[in-house]
Amino acid sequence: MSVASKIIKRIELPREDDSLTHEELYLANYDLLPIPVENRTWGPWTYFLFWFAEGSSITSLTTAGTAVKNGLSWWEAWLAVIFSHVLVACYMVMTGRPGAVYHVPFPVIIRTSFGQWGSYFPFICRQIMTIIWSGVQAVSTGNCFYVMLHAIFPSIAHVHNPFNSQVTMTGGRLIGFACGWVVTTACCWVPFHKFQKLVIAKSAIMVFFILVFFIWVLVKAHGGGTMLTKPSTVPKGETHGWLWISQFMIQGANQLTFATNNADLTRYAAKPNNALWTQIGGYPIGSSIIAFFGVFIISASQVIYGAVLWDPIAILDGFLDASYDSKTRCGVFFLGLGFSFAQVTTMIFANLIPAGNDTAALVPRFIDVKRGAIICMILSFAITPWNLTRTSFAFTNYLNSYSVFLAGFIGIIACDYFVIRKGFYDIHELFSGRKESMYYYTGGWNWRAFAAYFLTMIPFLPGFASICGAKNIPTGAIKLFDLGALIQTILSALFYYVFCMISPPAGGIATKWNEVEPGDDFAPRFYPDIDGISMDEKGDMEKGTANFSKVDVNVNSEVDQKP
Repeated sequence: MSVASKIIKRIELPREDDSLTHEELYLANYDLLPIPVENRTWGPWTYFLFWFAEGSSITSLTTAGTAVKNGLSWWEAWLAVIFSHVLVACYMVMTGRPGAVYHVPFPVIIRTSFGQWGSYFPFICRQIMTIIWSGVQAVSTGNCFYVMLHAIFPSIAHVHNPFNSQVTMTGGRLIGFACGWVVTTACCWVPFHKFQKLVIAKSAIMVFFILVFFIWVLVKAHGGGTMLTKPSTVPKGETHGWLWISQFMIQGANQLTFATNNADLTRYAAKPNNALWTQIGGYPIGSSIIAFFGVFIISASQVIYGAVLWDPIAILDGFLDASYDSKTRCGVFFLGLGFSFAQVTTMIFANLIPAGNDTAALVPRFIDVKRGAIICMILSFAITPWNLTRTSFAFTNYLNSYSVFLAGFIGIIACDYFVIRKGFYDIHELFSGRKESMYYYTGGWNWRAFAAYFLTMIPFLPGFASICGAKNIPTGAIKLFDLGALIQTILSALFYYVFCMISPPAGGIATKWNEVEPGDDFAPRFYPDIDGISMDEKGDMEKGTANFSKVDVNVNSEVDQKP
């Protein structure tokens, strides 16, 4: 065996079968297969508390404040946050359902609509975004660590600054960034399904510390500040109603990544319905409560500092600059500790799990979710995210606008699962390299999904260009872009349905609802030591009907009955 062959063998993930075809080596590894039953541990309260905690984040403190900055009154901005997050929660339930039933991640689910090889396009789009967001979130995490360290070591605020004035990073904040990066990267070695207790802890810790922060700020400001009495200011050329609708849609678009990522989390559900109504409630409730506190905190900062500070961590660090006594240091330290914990948890669930799944799907022969998450963290450091955030508002605006590339996937996934497939995935064929597979389409690409996706996205590109700095973009195109979060998902689903009706895919359009949950006896021949699967035995789906046989699968749901 040559040196190169030995190296390849060394870094390959372990597998039991050496007779796999070249195609099959790029379709599955253990982390892409349905999660074993013993690891399906998330109950309904886990999902409620998870999304409540995810809504209770540092970012959520600024959501309503951003809408106020754009012209709404505080209560109008708060209502925009509530309703937009309810909309996103509904999207999350739709895209998360396949993961909850079949226990596979987004890169596998997207194969049913885009094809075995066409699926690379959606998850690479998501992967690029995840890596960039991981870097940006790592900077925010580092700021939380910096504030905590500043409360212990006053000299950290005076560490030599190797950056120029255009960069928001400082020498002290770089130390915080390094600490946060190391802690987050270390978490990659813990199996992600074991973070269930972390979810519960974050939901309690974050609410407690934000409440303490809220009270502390109001006491310092002797009230909530002038923002609470400020009326809405409608920009010239717009109506009040349009201003609210645009802010509502922008708030929703900013959260669409959660909808595309949700199957990566719902696959841990002990029962499919565990990831249903609790998600619709948990996320909007958590985010709306924290957004309410955030309006008061940001408004009070104007009284304390003489100018509105939109960054809650900057407000907290300002306490130390104003008074470096023992009480202030103690309070800031524990708040910084709580916020650091919350940010690391957000990094794990919002960035590392999706990035790990995407990278594993890209090269499953060599990369599992753990390696994929570590690669994401390395790349998030390599892109020097402090340079990306030096014009933080503009760049964050650009990142949020990236939803124009994600919204189409949501509509196509939902239409494919609920309308075209009626809840049925032939789980064997999702990991098959056979050209006869129903998900192979034409050369592994489904033209219907790509046509629907690009037809939906094209009208919104001029508006996206304006966000990136392009000039002379028509006002109508910009306003259309503001509505993209809702319109794109609906249009992509509609186009996909029409194309499937005009040219039905292999197997046709299902007529009966049939969700078949794989059990522990499921394993394609990637793991032949687990008995119970013959790749030649699969559900029989006649064109235009849905007559499925449950062969060698532990069926937890009956035909025409949701689990």
